[in-house]
Amino acid sequence: MYLKSLTLKGFKSFADRTQLSFDPGLTVVVGPNGSGKSNISDAILWVLGEQSAKTLRGQAMEDVIFSGSSGRPAVGLAEVTLTLDNEDHTLPIDFAEIAITRRMYRSGESEYLINGASCRLRDITDILHDSGLGKDTHSIISQGKLDAILASRPEERRSLIEEAAGISKHRRRKERAERKLASMQDNLTRAKDIQREVTRQLRPLERQVDKARRHRELADELSRLSCVLAVDDLRALREGYARLEGKEREADAAVELAQWRLDAKTKDLEKYQSLLEQKGIFVGDLGEQRRRMQSVLGRMESDMRLLEEKGKNMVARVSQLRASLSSLERGQAQTAQERRRVSGELADARREEGELDVVLKGLGPEASAAGERRRSLGARLARMTADQRDCQREADKGLLAYAKLRDQIDNAEVEDDLFRSRLAQIEDSLATTQAALDDCRSRGERLEGELDCARERSQEARLATATLGKELGQAREREASYRDRLASARATHSALKALDERAENANQLVAALAHEERARIMARVGDLVEAPSELEGIVELLLGDDLAALVTRDADDVRALTSRGLSVGDKGRATMVFPTSDAQVPSEDAPGFSLLSRLRLRADAGDVPARLLGRVRIVESLDEALRAHEAHPTLCFATREGVIVRPDGRTSVGAPADLDQGALERKRRIRRGAEELARLERDHRQAGDALADIERRLGEARERDDAARGEVARLAGELKSLSSEQGRLEAELRKSQSEQAQVITSREAARARCATAREEVRRHKEEADAAQAHVRELDAQIRELTERRSEASREERELSERLASAKLRHATVKERASHLDALERQLGRTAADSERRRAQALSAASSLDVVLLRVEPLHARYDAVHERALAWAARLKDRASLAEADSDSLKRTIGDARAAVSEAAAALEVAQAQLSDVKVSKGKLEIQVENALSRIREGGWVLEEALSLPAPDDRAAVERRVEGLRRDIEGIGPVNEVAMDEYARLRRRVDYIAEQVEDLERARQALRKITSAIERKMRRQFVVVFDRVNANFAEIFSLLFSGGTARLELVDPERLDETGIEIVAQPRGKKIQKMTLMSGGEKSLTALALLFAVYRARTVPFYVFDEVEAALDDANLSKLLDAVDRLKETTQLIVISHQRRTMEQADVLYGVSMRADGVSHVVSQRLDKQSGKVVDA
Repeated sequence: MYLKSLTLKGFKSFADRTQLSFDPGLTVVVGPNGSGKSNISDAILWVLGEQSAKTLRGQAMEDVIFSGSSGRPAVGLAEVTLTLDNEDHTLPIDFAEIAITRRMYRSGESEYLINGASCRLRDITDILHDSGLGKDTHSIISQGKLDAILASRPEERRSLIEEAAGISKHRRRKERAERKLASMQDNLTRAKDIQREVTRQLRPLERQVDKARRHRELADELSRLSCVLAVDDLRALREGYARLEGKEREADAAVELAQWRLDAKTKDLEKYQSLLEQKGIFVGDLGEQRRRMQSVLGRMESDMRLLEEKGKNMVARVSQLRASLSSLERGQAQTAQERRRVSGELADARREEGELDVVLKGLGPEASAAGERRRSLGARLARMTADQRDCQREADKGLLAYAKLRDQIDNAEVEDDLFRSRLAQIEDSLATTQAALDDCRSRGERLEGELDCARERSQEARLATATLGKELGQAREREASYRDRLASARATHSALKALDERAENANQLVAALAHEERARIMARVGDLVEAPSELEGIVELLLGDDLAALVTRDADDVRALTSRGLSVGDKGRATMVFPTSDAQVPSEDAPGFSLLSRLRLRADAGDVPARLLGRVRIVESLDEALRAHEAHPTLCFATREGVIVRPDGRTSVGAPADLDQGALERKRRIRRGAEELARLERDHRQAGDALADIERRLGEARERDDAARGEVARLAGELKSLSSEQGRLEAELRKSQSEQAQVITSREAARARCATAREEVRRHKEEADAAQAHVRELDAQIRELTERRSEASREERELSERLASAKLRHATVKERASHLDALERQLGRTAADSERRRAQALSAASSLDVVLLRVEPLHARYDAVHERALAWAARLKDRASLAEADSDSLKRTIGDARAAVSEAAAALEVAQAQLSDVKVSKGKLEIQVENALSRIREGGWVLEEALSLPAPDDRAAVERRVEGLRRDIEGIGPVNEVAMDEYARLRRRVDYIAEQVEDLERARQALRKITSAIERKMRRQFVVVFDRVNANFAEIFSLLFSGGTARLELVDPERLDETGIEIVAQPRGKKIQKMTLMSGGEKSLTALALLFAVYRARTVPFYVFDEVEAALDDANLSKLLDAVDRLKETTQLIVISHQRRTMEQADVLYGVSMRADGVSHVVSQRLDKQSGKVVDA
């Protein structure tokens, strides 16, 4: 692939359409300063997506559009088309020629096209990312970029290696993946928040649902049991109803019979009464007259008493009526005044009510019209909003499908890279496995030889171990013997020391002082001297108790010990002695020898032995001792037999009974025991050392044996492991070959999916764009309708408020008018009633006055009439007595008839009562039946189904269960009947959200795996390419500088993902500490060496150099041109230059000039190097 042509129109100084055609090889663009040469490299950067105006040598991006000149107007569009030859299909697009176009308008809008089809910058970047071309690559080196490479920070130089390694696309994919991860995390967080919130809402609903479910279960059971009881009651009531119908029929018959009997008895009674009336009418008249007279007399007496009482009441009543008249007249005046006030207010209220009626009649239609307009607009808005939602939903679906497909494409591309990397890894693994297999076979042969040698060494070690084992037994016997003797010697020595200590401590005072004043006591006298065995007895006899005398340093210690001894009490006696400097030993001319000369003294004994034994001479016999005493009376003479002649002439003879167990003997035996103990300890130590040496040698022999055996086992194990490893490698080889075939198949499938997804992406993008355009149109219409509906709602709200206010005022006025009207009528009635009561009171008062005037004459008349009536009553009594005797018999008959009628009537009443009771019972039973049917219907049961239910076995148990169910239901309390539906809805939502969260988690894990794979691949490729570029840099630097050294160093090798790169360069013969100390030419050559090292590591279709050799002298220019000449064999070069020698190397030469109108013009020439001629390009 190479750059085929570059077309510019309206870009910077290229106002006219200008096309530059390129061929493989070296193309050089020349021209004077300011002619617009560098605008060509800027155009290539711009069309590849450069977004920085500063990089394009401008202040704003609009500066790339030709701004006009004195002779040419400005243009409104800048357009650059870069055409690439893709015959080798380097770019992943099925076109032999790819034209990338970028346009920009003065309005700020811009667009990208690929082969005339609109696209995004990202699409161009994705197509070019494997080719090494792009705005961020180093294939285009513009003015000043060489210095920028050396002056940049180490982290910025890293992009050179990443470009060469081709990991920029992976970094972009990683960044997209990380953004997706962040977005997924946000979505996951939101989903989990929603999940927690819905779950929080679900918990109380669960309790409500449990409560409602429990309530429903109890209610269903209660309904069933109630229905069972009701059906059982209904069955029992049917039987009772049948019995009552029979009783009713019997009662009806009894009533008819009693009625017939009553009618017969009544007829008999009427017959007897008629006869009595005919025969005894006179008696009846007398009796009647007598009774009437008695009644008249009673009434007259009562009337007389009443007349007196009424007279008194009339007087009081007249006084009350007059007081009431005064009160009624005052009330009438107040009522009349209140009626006038209420009548005025009522007139005002009715006038205001009429006015409000007129207002309401006007506002009602207006409010209805406004509401209709608002509802109409709301309906249109709802329909349009629904359309917009549907359209937006379709657009979102399209965009979601588009995004998913883009992700699939990205994932497929990542999979393709992973498959390619995996194939490389498998090939490396195959080679490594085969090499390991060959090495495994050679190692097996070598290990077999080593195993034979190890077995021989193991046999030798076993023989040496057996020999040393025998020596070890002998050494242990010797060591045990020495140990026993040493133990015996220690026991004897310890016993002697204990005996010596008891002897020394026999004197309690001496023992107490030796213990308490240890610091003041140097030793005991017996400790200072050591005598030969033959002289020990005589020395003990001479010293006597002085053997236990305490030796101190000076007289002060003696005084202190004496004071202490006196304070202790009489527990014995103690002798103290201290060294002095004036002790004198007598001359040697006396007979015998000095005892002191035969004694061994302790170094710190001082003169104490001399003072105690210095005057003692040892002679051979008693006679000689006595003669010597006569010659030397100041000396003491003694014989070995124990005869002692003292200076004072006292002579003692005989040895002590325990001479062989004296103190000096004990001390001598203790000393000898200590020496023997030391010798035995030394011998025991030597035996132990010999035993340890043998044990060590035996241990070493055993170690050698164990090592030999271990070596044999190891080698045998290695041989076995090697055999297993060989089998494993062979299996791994077969597995890798199988995996290689699978990866190739999977890679082809992934590529096919990617191609299909690209086609789907294009289709979904077009559908989503169309839907979004429709959504925008609907959105504008919705905003307009929303404004109109808001205006209509505001108008409706105002009219409604006015109408409501008017209605409220109208209702208030109307209510007030009604109240006033009722109050006026009430006042009218009150006035009429007051007037009526006043008239009645006046009339009553007048009547009472008249009655009072008439009552007085009546008293006399009543007295006369009363006397005449009493006389007439006496005469009637006498006549009645005579008539009553004749009619007694007939009266008795009538009495019997009346009794029979009463009995018949009573029997009828009993029968009727019984019939009534039966009917009442039947009515009650009918009510009970209706109640039972109501209970069945209320339980939702069909009567036929209810009647099919079986009868309860234990009705009492069922009734107890019903009561318990009712208590349980009451204990549950009120329930939410819709809780179960709400819970089911929320449960479905929770499950759906849980599925979404799980899907997001899986997608996030998959994306993390992809990101990790990308990171591993980036690190691996970075390390490989860094080493390659580093080697190339050292080589090219040495060529360009004719020697010297250069290398690249990682700032932090532990952080390969972020570490920067330092450049270390030392031209020949120089020691440069900082790159800034290099000359301009050295900096340019160093930067070019680094760029060429990168180019050699990864070839790019073409390179553009813009005056990169400006700072070089002829010698260095020659070296650069040699490097360029080698580079153009593998890639296409476009160089913008002023150098003549560079022009001579060109295959095609373009000349750029600036015309008077400020527009750049291009002329091309092709150089035929074989003939040396110039031809038109």
